[in-house]
Order: sequence, then structure tokens, then C-alpha cells
Amino acid sequence: MRWLTNTYDPSLPDVRMHVVRCFPETFEESWRLHLDYLKDKIIGEPQATEKYTVEQLKAMGMVGVYTTREKEE
Repeated sequence: MRWLTNTYDPSLPDVRMHVVRCFPETFEESWRLHLDYLKDKIIGEPQATEKYTVEQLKAMGMVGVYTTREKEE
């Protein structure tokens, strides 16, 4: 299993407030694209970063996003 990124836990009730709109799409489209990205991924423990420990990330509602693929297509 390979770690891809950390993201706000999509199972939390306030998750939609944490989806960043990085594209010109509407908020709803950005939300759909985020869910599409996550649908074939595995949600697990977040990975520590240079700024935050795993414990700090968990306290912020973050999770890790993983894949079983060697490379993303």
C-alpha cells in the first residue's frame, strides 16, 4: 500500500467546509471530483509531515489516502 496524501476525513459531518476549490468548477463540482478521486482509494492513518505529527493530524481530522497501485494513472 502506497501513501498518496493526507486529506480531511471525508466521513466527518463538516467535511464539505474543508474541500478546497482549486479549479474553476463550482463548489458542487469540486466536491464531486474530490469524491471521485477518493472512491478507489484506501483511507487510513495520516502520514506525518515536516510540520505536523500523526497525532496532530488526527486531532485536526486528517486521514491518509493510500492506493494499492504502484503508480497513479
